[in-house]
Amino acid sequence: MPRQRPRPNAISHRRRHERPTPKRRSELDRDLAAMAKVWWMIRQGAVRMLGEIGRQY
Repeated sequence: MPRQRPRPNAISHRRRHERPTPKRRSELDRDLAAMAKVWWMIRQGAVRMLGEIGRQY
């Protein structure tokens, strides 16, 4: 009896075969947007840290 391949779930099957649309951002664009958000959070944290240090002295 031949072994059957496991059936991929519908979501991964659709993602693999759908064509990228202009509205859908590329993975690089999403990564760059996430990195920009992280840098914004780091800057906000640094400003708050300096403010807390300045408040204590």
